[in-house]
Amino acid sequence: MSNDILFLAEFTSGAPARSAIELATGAAELAAQSGGDAVALAYGPGAASGAASLGAHGAARAILLGDEDRPAITYAPAAVAAARDGGLALLAPATPNGRDLAAALVGLLDLPAFGPVRAARVAEGVLETEQATLQGSVITTSRPVEGTPAPAVVLVLANTFTPGDGGSGTAEVVEAATAAESALAKASVAESHEAEAKVVNLEEATVIVAGGRGVGGEEGFGPLRDLAKALGGAVGASRAAADAGWIPYQLQIGQTGKVVKPSLYIGAGISGAIQHRVGMQTAEHVVAINKDPDAPIGEFADLFVVADLFQIVPALTEEIRRRKGA
Repeated sequence: MSNDILFLAEFTSGAPARSAIELATGAAELAAQSGGDAVALAYGPGAASGAASLGAHGAARAILLGDEDRPAITYAPAAVAAARDGGLALLAPATPNGRDLAAALVGLLDLPAFGPVRAARVAEGVLETEQATLQGSVITTSRPVEGTPAPAVVLVLANTFTPGDGGSGTAEVVEAATAAESALAKASVAESHEAEAKVVNLEEATVIVAGGRGVGGEEGFGPLRDLAKALGGAVGASRAAADAGWIPYQLQIGQTGKVVKPSLYIGAGISGAIQHRVGMQTAEHVVAINKDPDAPIGEFADLFVVADLFQIVPALTEEIRRRKGA
């Protein structure tokens, strides 16, 4: 078994997805610990011409699975062929496409799986991962059982690895080995609809302004959207707000919604129950605005503002706009 760290690198519209850049950085970090190389499994429109650019983010090699505009799951047979040679770990983004391919790899190659994880490292040649369990109240460290097939598939949350500015390096690009016949390669898209950008970008947003029951209704998200726009971020919500029909379920954060890891998370009118906390607890900085001084979110917020969100949020938005214009 090699000590290489493989990672799925999706390309869209001729460029690597943010998840591909993040995982290139993470794979390079883990490869430095394992003594191997970071190896991309590149696929999607633009992969053929752009795979070499992943070298700027740490990839030593890139295996080209294909560059057609087709469902990600159809690349599973090529990914299986590429992963058969082994490696210590294969990193997959916790995105819809990443989950599909990760599940196919685990099932077809009988590989161990971990995730979604919040951290990973290689200690004494052994992969270790960290993930939240028991609704986020416990952080579990896991390792593959000795003797299990390799590579271990690791589903990685967005923003787990922070990419740098990139360098001038290039990755060596090789074609994937011929894949075996598979029904997965015949999958096709029957119908598709464009999602709003704010929905698409929620898991990758570095700033999130989220609202809960305290916003009072659909119109209560107006000030939150203004603040998110001023900060260049995205709007999210608690399950209570989504269940009430005030905001699309695609924007729900928590145990039954999205798991996010922004640099800044602003929760307005959110109590901070454990079901919501599990979806945002790895945010670097948490600011809470709530009229209830005993709201659970105050226990883990970096800054807890006990006040009416409809007074604080507009004032904060105006101040940010003023400073940007200064």
